[in-house]
Amino acid sequence: MDKVSHRGFLISVFVRRTRGIWEVMTTIYVPEGLAHDLGDQVIMDIDKSGTNRIDEVRHEAIERAKKAVDDLVTPRAVVSTPTK
Repeated sequence: MDKVSHRGFLISVFVRRTRGIWEVMTTIYVPEGLAHDLGDQVIMDIDKSGTNRIDEVRHEAIERAKKAVDDLVTPRAVVSTPTK
C-alpha cells in the first residue's frame, strides 16, 4: 500500500492482481477541518487496469486521486479568495 499527501489530503493506494487484472483501491482522506464542509471523510474508488506494470498502475491511481483532490480544492479556493 502506498500513501501520498497532496494539498493536505492523505491518499492511500492499494493494488492487487486478481485473475490477470490489477485491482486498484484508492482512498482519499479528507482533512478534519474540511470534513464538515465536504461531507464524507473517506472517498474510495475501485478501478481495474490491464497493464502488466504495477508501478504504472500505482502512478496512474495516484495521479487520478491528485486530480480529484484538485477538483475539490479549486472551487473552494476561488470562493475564499477575496477580490479587490
